[in-house]
Amino acid sequence: MEISEGSAKIFYKKEWLENLSSKLEVFYNPLMRINRDFTIIVLKAFYKMTGRKVEFYDSMAGSGIRTIRILKEAEECIEKVIASDIKESSINHLVKNLNLNKVDASRVEVLKEDCRVVMLKRKFDFIDIDPFGPPIGFVQPAILSLRNGGVLAVTATDVSALSGVKKDACRRKYRCIGERTDFYKEFGIRNLVRYVIEEAAQFEIAMLPIFGYYYKHHYRVFFVKSRKKQELKKILDLIKHVKYCKNCCFKTTSESTCPICNNKLLTLGPIYVGSIYDSNFIRIMQRFVDTSSEETIKVFRRILEGDYRKNNLWYYYDIPALARAQRVSKIPRIEAILENYNA
Repeated sequence: MEISEGSAKIFYKKEWLENLSSKLEVFYNPLMRINRDFTIIVLKAFYKMTGRKVEFYDSMAGSGIRTIRILKEAEECIEKVIASDIKESSINHLVKNLNLNKVDASRVEVLKEDCRVVMLKRKFDFIDIDPFGPPIGFVQPAILSLRNGGVLAVTATDVSALSGVKKDACRRKYRCIGERTDFYKEFGIRNLVRYVIEEAAQFEIAMLPIFGYYYKHHYRVFFVKSRKKQELKKILDLIKHVKYCKNCCFKTTSESTCPICNNKLLTLGPIYVGSIYDSNFIRIMQRFVDTSSEETIKVFRRILEGDYRKNNLWYYYDIPALARAQRVSKIPRIEAILENYNA
């Protein structure tokens, strides 16, 4: 059967959609449309901001849906798309789908190769890392392969590890002390940002976050690469351990004892506590959002009205968790809370 997404269409077997797995012949997840929508929005904003056409690397191309959409929806932004996959079956379907969409063959290069090997041999302006699971093992070669001033997009679907819900996995994979907290989703994305920053810092490289989000089962963050020493120092200073009270949900980066209930605070992290959003970049992104899917538009507006407005806050408070901590039986309406505290 044929599946359409944006301006692209692909051949895909209906039964593959019933049991999404990394073991499938060819992988395509319709729920990740928002991931691909934001890739195109960021790509267009980057071109508008810099005037720089890019060599785009789709490192785990799968069905080729991302490659095809970029070729059809952001053609003016690219010199070329390089698409790779380690599976022969994926490459065969990718080529078939490229032909289905009648894309210009001179604008795309297809490789059957491990993306880590490709990244060690070549340089790109925009690298997309979107694995089935954690991005560990792919981030470092991507950083080294990325040209200075280029964009790195990193997806992680191991939300429970990054957020600290699975404490052992958090520490083992990301060298971070985690705990299930009332702000675990924010903790997770900031853990991912910190991980990428520290992977780059080993090579005197600063990876500056410009946009990120959490959606259903994945985190996605976009970074710009810089070799400026002052930017590296500034961003490393924004990586901190944080303190958390399990009793009342109090959060801080300084005290060791909770000033509210006098409990000893848990030390978590380290995580990145700076802004995940670049203001100039966000303003330019707004020009291109309205051509995306309704869900992507809704998520972006929610970011603008919430996270972006409070972009220097590294935490949030969960109202039901606070109510339980304060033994409040009837939770006030969110509108009343916002009005009362002018949030």
